[in-house]
Formats: sequence, C-alpha cells, structure tokens
Amino acid sequence: MKKLFVIASLIFVGIAVKAQLYMGAQFDINAGSLKNDNGDKLSSNASFGAYADIGYRLTDVWDLGVDYGGTIGVSKVGDTKVTTARWLLSPYARYSVLKAGDFELLGKGSLILEGSKTYNQVGIQVVPVLAYNLNDRITLQANLNFFSFGLSYNKEKKGNARTSFNLGGNSNNVATLGGLTIGFLYKF
Repeated sequence: MKKLFVIASLIFVGIAVKAQLYMGAQFDINAGSLKNDNGDKLSSNASFGAYADIGYRLTDVWDLGVDYGGTIGVSKVGDTKVTTARWLLSPYARYSVLKAGDFELLGKGSLILEGSKTYNQVGIQVVPVLAYNLNDRITLQANLNFFSFGLSYNKEKKGNARTSFNLGGNSNNVATLGGLTIGFLYKF
C-alpha cells in the first residue's frame, strides 16, 4: 500500500509541471485510558493517523487531486487487545463555482475507496468548499456543513453488505465554531 501512495504522489508531481500543484496533510495521535475509583486501569487505547491531500489546478476553475492515508490503533480492555488498521484512497475533482476577491466557492466530488481487515467501502460524496487565498502559496479551506450528498456500499468480510444514501441540508450549523474545521493547502 505504501508503494501505491508513493507512485500516486510521483505521478501527480510529474503531471503537474505546467499546473499549480498543492498539498495538505493531517496527522493524528490519540491516546487515553479509563480507570476506576481505586485507580485500576480498566481500558486503554492509542491510535496514529496520517493523511495527505495532493492535487493540481488544471485551469482557473478545475482541480484534480487525491486524498489518501490511513489510521492504525490499539485498544485494550482487561486482557483483550485489539489492533485495527484503516486505509483511504479518494480521488476527487473540484470546480470553482464563484470567485470574489480572495474568496472562492468550490464544489468537490469524490470517489471514496476505504477499507480495513473487516470491511471494504466504495462511495461517492459531493460537498461545497469555501476557500480563502492568504497569499500565492497558502490557501485556507473548509468543507461547508449546510449541504451533503453521499452514496456508499459497505461490504463486511464476513458477508454482510450495506448500501446507504445521504442527501441533506442543515441551516443550523452553517458557521458554528464546533462544526467548522479549517485546513490549509500549500501551493508549489
């Protein structure tokens, strides 16, 4: 899987000679434990995740890119230890709907390929994205929570399968601090 990520990254770098290449990343380290009143440890968990977003701007209105990465984790309850691993590969296209100064409203459509030891999932997702260009190199961006569309097929390794569809609107959390995550992209 690591080789696939490296090859995909090199392909995007090679193609992006004339286009504007950009990259973002996410790293997560989580750890916790639960103790009873006597101080005895009842459970513990730890996880590490790393994800990258590599893309390039083809024209003034079209971007192509890929989000990829994975998470590994360990949890322990009593004497039972469980290790989990999850991977994600999500190519996407973004279209610039509206530009006003340094602000830009984009529509992002993604094909989501995700899996672990226990399941594989294929899906599509469409979300609006608000971007703000700080300068020629750094862009802040946020997925907007007021609209969502998704379709996915989840197949468990033991044979169960689930198909889900989501089409929603939510005007209650358009701009709440708890519901808004802002990330940034670095342009090469």
